[in-house]
Amino acid sequence: MEDHQKHAVIFKQLYVLKKLTDDWGDKNICNLHQPHFNMAFMPFFMAVGLNGKSSSAIAANLKVSRQAAGKIMKELEQTGLIKVEKSATDARANLLELTEAGRAFYLQVTEQSALLARKYVKLIGKKQLEMMTETMEKMIHFHEKLNHCHNLGGTQG
Repeated sequence: MEDHQKHAVIFKQLYVLKKLTDDWGDKNICNLHQPHFNMAFMPFFMAVGLNGKSSSAIAANLKVSRQAAGKIMKELEQTGLIKVEKSATDARANLLELTEAGRAFYLQVTEQSALLARKYVKLIGKKQLEMMTETMEKMIHFHEKLNHCHNLGGTQG
């Protein structure tokens, strides 16, 4: 494989892994609740968590605009999985909490995720899985810094 092809393969790998993971989620997770639950909602739904969270905290955590997070949260609210309430301490903030149906679905999702993680451990081993997770976190932080630098007009990370 030529050098430039070796460097370009990461984009294919990330794309294919995301697509296959979404396909797995559609078959093994989305159908637990309802067939029209969209895997694109999953990071937002899981970010609400069992203790709830503000929409701005979720947006910051997932690196999306508050408007984009708000749009998805409205769609999640329509599924009956979350409820949105005004903050008692900040009238501008929305607090998101899981409904009873949302809590049940959340627990089912974590169960399925744990099952998938066990399959990954069987496939590549616990140490490799931990290394992969750490590597992905490092790459995320690298891109956060790189993108922040570009937003400030810089060209190098």
